[in-house]
Amino acid sequence: MRRMPANEWLDDPEIQAQIRARSVRNGILRSAILWTPFFVAASGALLFFLFDQVIDGGRGTIFLVIVLAVLSTLFGFQSVQAILDLFGEPKTLRGAVLRRWSKMDSLVMKTHYLRIEKTILRGDMDLIGGVNAGDIVEVRFYRHSAVVVGLKTIEKAPEPAAKPSRIPFRQRK
Repeated sequence: MRRMPANEWLDDPEIQAQIRARSVRNGILRSAILWTPFFVAASGALLFFLFDQVIDGGRGTIFLVIVLAVLSTLFGFQSVQAILDLFGEPKTLRGAVLRRWSKMDSLVMKTHYLRIEKTILRGDMDLIGGVNAGDIVEVRFYRHSAVVVGLKTIEKAPEPAAKPSRIPFRQRK
């Protein structure tokens, strides 16, 4: 009887997909836990100072109300997206990749993006690293935060024809 190495089960694609899906969901949960208290605090302060502004009519809190309204909108956008995805299921989309790119979102983190039809999705390099523009893919993602959970390449794009080498100009004598 052959003994299996201790971590061989980690090489199973189905287990890897489940681990990746749990990791993405945990990231959405972290986002909800991070942004929701800020949203609630900013919204509460906005309501308090807006009520104060309406009752007293003082001019000193107008600027504060505007700043709190902007902060509530920004924090609320992040919080509501995460909460909606926590209570929703991933959506599946099948189509051609129109563009693939990456950018530095912060000093230490590089985020990778895919555009399929009109949808822009983000994911990690392990998941979307082998995908190129023109590939036909099936993607599972959370609709509101646009985070890729799973990706399956249906058809690879044809390789571009090799460019002819340039013939150097003749030098005049």
